[in-house]
Amino acid sequence: MVSSIDFASLSASHPTWAEDVATFGPWEKALTVDGFGRFSKSSQASEATVVVVGECGTTMETARMLLENGVLGEWGAVLSMAQTSGRGQLRRPWVSPPGNVHLSVVLPAAPLAGPWRDALIDLLPLVAGYVLRDVLNDLGANIQIKWPNDLLQDDKKVGGILIEEKNGVVILGFGLNHVESPSDDKMREDHSVSAGVLQTKNRSGGPLALGATLVNRGKIVYTSLFDEMEPSQFLSLIRRQLAWFGQRVEVREGEKDSYYAEIVGISPKGGLVVRREGRESVLFSGSIYPL
Repeated sequence: MVSSIDFASLSASHPTWAEDVATFGPWEKALTVDGFGRFSKSSQASEATVVVVGECGTTMETARMLLENGVLGEWGAVLSMAQTSGRGQLRRPWVSPPGNVHLSVVLPAAPLAGPWRDALIDLLPLVAGYVLRDVLNDLGANIQIKWPNDLLQDDKKVGGILIEEKNGVVILGFGLNHVESPSDDKMREDHSVSAGVLQTKNRSGGPLALGATLVNRGKIVYTSLFDEMEPSQFLSLIRRQLAWFGQRVEVREGEKDSYYAEIVGISPKGGLVVRREGRESVLFSGSIYPL
């Protein structure tokens, strides 16, 4: 369910949204898509379409609905004021208040040839992390990637990544704590790090300003990546961007007992390579905790 969008209520939801409503434009006339709600989008020439909606269940579902109705194409994105059913990895709840960034973008099809043709499906979560980190660091942040899909700043979680594929179409969703972060009691009981608010030196504007920058600059970084390096080179690069690389961490795999290991790399299939008692193994699921 998507609520109707109203610029007065959007502006009133948070001061940063008021800034974006005033800055971006001209705004297109609100659209109605098969009765699902009203949408407005900024019209910036030669840039990706970012559709702004009011409160919705999740931007992932809204983006897929708009894609199926012909409103979005490749690199088209949905940004919501708030989400009522925001989710992260393993469908865990994601706190989604006004002022933070809740955005989903339709990714292009994987390369049809070359070394990335078969590698991208396994490495996409890390590729997405690499792209977002690159753009955010250009804005003055200092971001690390917590395997497999979290963004950390000063050892605090400031963002998360979600990727879903259906009928051959991949949608990338991400949330960033732009103005507010949940307290520890609102996070899952076994969370490994506390949440924090994203800090940047070269940023102005609200969720739309930041979201549009991430989509448009991210598109350039994403498409350039496949021309500039092969998967093996990417793996060598991304491991140095991992949180706690080269350090001992606690590893918890499902209901198994936890153990201590050193993070030493990423496997060609996107698994976390850890060294335990002199032997290396690959972790494809589970959680890691700093010591």
